[in-house]
Amino acid sequence: MDFGKQLERLEAIVRRLEAEDLDLDEALKLFEEGVERLRAAREQLTQAELKVKKALKKDEGAGR
Repeated sequence: MDFGKQLERLEAIVRRLEAEDLDLDEALKLFEEGVERLRAAREQLTQAELKVKKALKKDEGAGR
């Protein structure tokens, strides 16, 4: 799932968790899904950051 869709789903999970009519079992399932999606999004950000650093380093090397 792409980063934008991960964030959309995380927002939906948070909204649902804030609902007062949520039972404990559903809340736990949503929380677990949220944690997994957060980990996936964080990994996507880390990979993007590494690509940017690599591109900048390559660019610096070419400018010399």
